[in-house]
Amino acid sequence: MTPKIHKIIEQLEQVKAKDIKIFNLKDVSPFYDYFIVATATERQSNAAINYIKKALDENEIKHSEGKGGSWLLMDCYDVIVHIFDESARQFYQFDERLMEYVIDDISANL
Repeated sequence: MTPKIHKIIEQLEQVKAKDIKIFNLKDVSPFYDYFIVATATERQSNAAINYIKKALDENEIKHSEGKGGSWLLMDCYDVIVHIFDESARQFYQFDERLMEYVIDDISANL
């Protein structure tokens, strides 16, 4: 696992985010290599974004969007982090649309 992804996953796990998945999109997108998707409450999501900002260097984060909503996004250049509440995750169905790109073992080497 890349150090950046490892740090992001650690922070999501620290706030007890659920159903964390990594999607390898290296061969699909010219803009990013990975999506990380997780489910969390509003409080967990806001905490996760703050923890990720502290865990990564400033030059590893492009920007983040959303605060207190059902979907928070953090652009870390080659890695995009999506944190949904349960209803938004079901509505947008990232898991179903990107299933062929999921990394089943998040401890696997990326």
